[in-house]
Parts: sequence; structure tokens; C-alpha cells
Amino acid sequence: MTEELELTPQEESQPDTIVSAPKGEQIVDAEWCFQFFNNEPIVFAYANEGETAAPLTLTIESTEGQGLTFQQNGMTFRLFPRPISEETKLERTKENQK
Repeated sequence: MTEELELTPQEESQPDTIVSAPKGEQIVDAEWCFQFFNNEPIVFAYANEGETAAPLTLTIESTEGQGLTFQQNGMTFRLFPRPISEETKLERTKENQK
């Protein structure tokens, strides 16, 4: 099955945020995917044949217009920075007081 994928990187990091996953067995011949709901996963990167894949790192600078956009079947998934909202400022204050 061939599916058209539009992947639009939009330049570049705020302080590093690490999203962790449970430890598992190293994948020797890996591919990286994204998925909307329970739709078929879409491959957007892969390792060279027979090589242990290096970590995939995405960096998005805190600059207007920066971001990463994935699109599939009319659906869009975006990662992007924006000016902090008042709601987030309150949340940050609460977290820093703990």
C-alpha cells in the first residue's frame, strides 16, 4: 500500500523536554511512525538496513513560524511553539510552588 504523506518541517529548542517510554528491547532495523486515531501508521523515517538505529531527535525553536506538521487524509497534527497563555502561566506558578 502506498500512501502520500506531506511532512513539513518548519525550522527549529526551548529547554529540553524529554518524553520517555518504557524500556524495551533495542530494535535493530527500525522505522519511526505517526498515527492518527487507529488509522494505519505512517512511516516518516527509518534506519539503514541492518544498522541499529540512532535516536530520532526533533528540535523546534521557540520562534514564531517554527514547528512540525504531519498530514494524512485531511487531518493535520502540529507541534509548534506559541506565546505562553495566562492559563499556562497560572499552571506554571502552581507547579513551581510545590
